[in-house]
Formats: sequence, structure tokens, C-alpha cells
Amino acid sequence: MKWLLLIIKSTNVSSRDRMFIWRNIKNTGAVSLSHSVYILHDTEDNRATASDIARTIHERSGEVLQFFADTFNGEQEQKLNKLIAEEIAAEIKEFSKECEDFITDLTKRISNKKFKVFELEELSDDIHKLDRWRIKLIQKHGLDAPKIEILNKEIGKCKEKLNEFEEKILQKNKMIGGSELVGGDK
Repeated sequence: MKWLLLIIKSTNVSSRDRMFIWRNIKNTGAVSLSHSVYILHDTEDNRATASDIARTIHERSGEVLQFFADTFNGEQEQKLNKLIAEEIAAEIKEFSKECEDFITDLTKRISNKKFKVFELEELSDDIHKLDRWRIKLIQKHGLDAPKIEILNKEIGKCKEKLNEFEEKILQKNKMIGGSELVGGDK
């Protein structure tokens, strides 16, 4: 397999721009070999992204060296693939943790019995962000069916908990609405 190797020197680049560059590199599925040295699969999309990253860095007074790389043997290829697999596993774990935190937050809100409609809107935005992240992970890494199933189960649990929260809001509003009608008739 062929690889792209990026060596980035960004000492003259602002921290905000470095974060922007780092996010773009991470979005390719690149693996950091050491500080500012990244390797990613040699694909048309990754070549285009690497060129965009290089242009962005040059515009911000940084430097990028780009190389095509090839492994010397199967053992090195396995090591690189293992690094990529570890990176994917870490991202899936991070996604799962965010879903777990989302569910924990909703559980706490439900147990407090303080339901506000504006919270539902915020939580709906949060679930949409999680879902976009899930889709991005699938597309970025070309995940296999078992990994996609893990992500789908996690987002499914989040959606179920959000539906439970929404039901509680609806029940509360019906109770408030019903009391007001009864009170208005008296």
C-alpha cells in the first residue's frame, strides 16, 4: 500500500490556525507518527486534502513537506495498519463516551423533573451533532459493518433517551394545560 507522509513546521502559525490545520489532518484519518509528522493512505481524496492543508499552512507562513511513502515489508505495513486501527478505536471510544455523557445528562434531567422546552431544543441540537459525527466517522474511515453497528447502537440509545425526555415534557405540558383549563372554568 502507498502512503502520504506530511511533515509540518508551523512555528510561525497562530494556535487557532494550527488547530484548524490539525482538525483537517485528523479528518483524513491520518495517524500521527510523531510531533507534526503524519501518515495517511494514498488516495485521491487524501491527496487533495493534503494539498489543501499544504496551501493553508503556506498561506499562514508555515512549511509542509509532502512525500509518497511505501513500506519496506509486510511487518511495517502491519504496524501502520495497527496504528490506524488504534486511532479508529480511540475515535469510536470517544464517540461512545460522548453518547454515554449525553444519556447521563438526560437521566439526571429526567430525575430532577424540571423539564423545559428550550432544553429539548438544545438537546436536539446536541443529538444532531452526535449523528453528524457518527456519519463523519463512517465516511472518513470507511468503517466495516461491526463498527458501524456499534456507532448506530450508541446513537440509537441517545435518541431513545431523548424521546423519553420529550415525552416527559409533553406530559408536563398536558398537566399544566389541563390545570389551567380546570382553573379557568371555576
